[in-house]
Amino acid sequence: MRLGDIYNFTDNRIRIIMFDDLEVFYMLVDNDNIFNWEKIKTLSYYRVQRYFFDNNSNFIGSKNLSEQELEIHRPDLPLRLNCFKDIFWTNDIFNKLDDLESYLKLAGISIDKIIGLNNNRIIISPTSQLISSKQTVLLENNQDLIDGKDLLYKCFEIQKPYIKKDKPYFSRFRLIPDGR
Repeated sequence: MRLGDIYNFTDNRIRIIMFDDLEVFYMLVDNDNIFNWEKIKTLSYYRVQRYFFDNNSNFIGSKNLSEQELEIHRPDLPLRLNCFKDIFWTNDIFNKLDDLESYLKLAGISIDKIIGLNNNRIIISPTSQLISSKQTVLLENNQDLIDGKDLLYKCFEIQKPYIKKDKPYFSRFRLIPDGR
């Protein structure tokens, strides 16, 4: 699989935008393999687990992403950053970076495993516990690197207002009994 490859997936003609070992991000294309996003202000991608995509798609052909498409979609950036298995958002107050480091250490997460981002801007989209999107926040700096610890610290601060300690889960279906 390569960026820009064309597949038939779920009876749709699609092109690969980004992928890794876990997920594939793609967009629909027309019969000429052209994206239909020229007049759209905000792009949304379809996303599917890699194993499902590999087992349910048919390769049609290759077409490299153009320089403009690479600049817009930024497949060079990671699909996920600093995701750890045994930790969850908290509304604890971190007055300084050392407080966050202590919180992570208690969760068994090594500070050395926190990764930064080779970019000078990032938009953070907090989410409520009922999976509704909240107002995005733009983080910027003057360098071309956002330090991983600073980024994680700021993400916890941005997410904090939407975490309720008495409801420590994310679910739209919390009121539905027996998982129906």
